Amino acid sequence: MSTPSEDRMSRRRFMQQTSLAAGSAMLSAAWAEAGEQTSASAKSAEPLPTRILGKTKVPVTVMTLGTAPCGFSPKTTIQDIADLVNEAIDLGINSIDTAPAYQKAEEGVGLGLGRRRKEVFLATKVRANNLQEAEKSLTNSFKMLRTDYIDLLYYHSLGNLNLEGTFEPEGVFTWLLKQKQAGKCRFVGVSGHHLPGRFAPFLETDQVDVVLMALNFVDRHTYRFEETVLPLARKHQAGVVAMKVFGGADPKGGGYGNPNSVAFLPAEYLSLAVRYALSLPGVTTLNLGVRNKEQLRENLAMVRAFQPLTPEEEKKLLTVGKELAEKWGPHFGPVTEEKQKT
Repeated sequence: MSTPSEDRMSRRRFMQQTSLAAGSAMLSAAWAEAGEQTSASAKSAEPLPTRILGKTKVPVTVMTLGTAPCGFSPKTTIQDIADLVNEAIDLGINSIDTAPAYQKAEEGVGLGLGRRRKEVFLATKVRANNLQEAEKSLTNSFKMLRTDYIDLLYYHSLGNLNLEGTFEPEGVFTWLLKQKQAGKCRFVGVSGHHLPGRFAPFLETDQVDVVLMALNFVDRHTYRFEETVLPLARKHQAGVVAMKVFGGADPKGGGYGNPNSVAFLPAEYLSLAVRYALSLPGVTTLNLGVRNKEQLRENLAMVRAFQPLTPEEEKKLLTVGKELAEKWGPHFGPVTEEKQKT
């Protein structure tokens, strides 16, 4: 025989599941409608829309080619990545993002760009705890990318770095700014998936040109970049690039290293996730990582079909997101420094 407490818990779970199911049904209908728009949009010959990337004043396409999945995939060759780069450019994308950490991605991007280097806004990253690591990383990036300048150089993954002394004369962030002064990069950015509190000191310097951060309707309930970092980026006119729009790769499927990995976000919400991220005030472009040309075209079609969320859709989507956030938890890493230390 159940207790009154168990009855209340059962009713609560029932109401949560009913609410999630209702929201899912409504949003699935919206997704189906968006899917029809996507099919038509995929055939469009219209140029891909662009937005100005904050204080850089550079117009970049609303989709950026992300190269982590193809870089990590064991079945994807360097030539495959090069072909993917050229396919993206042919389809109208003018923004490409890579990093030394993405295994063979930089080399593939460099091979693919060739004479087309000036057709794209190229971003790569430095993930370093000291100047020696930073110098080595950037030197190798120039070699792999076959270029003598980077458009955007990120201080990569703030949540995973030792930032002590980074603003000092011999600190890594100061070094990054010197690379800009020396013409090795046009702009400097910061990136991160977790510990959103680490972003404010950088943005307050007013020296950050672009911020790359995790923005999706699920993780906003956990990491809250939308409430903390995004307004500060807008205040300082920093360009905003949204990543992890689909929540990243499902960790149960082996992550990006699995050539058959799928997004953490259920498939029925992918188009809505694109609409959510592109509807956020201040967001310029979505960094969508792909493994192959088919995935590239699918993502590009969703971006082309973009329509801002209605207030009702946004409300219901955030309700669904809150339910999913309870299941996902802090999957990118800790939310606060206190949890980082434990």
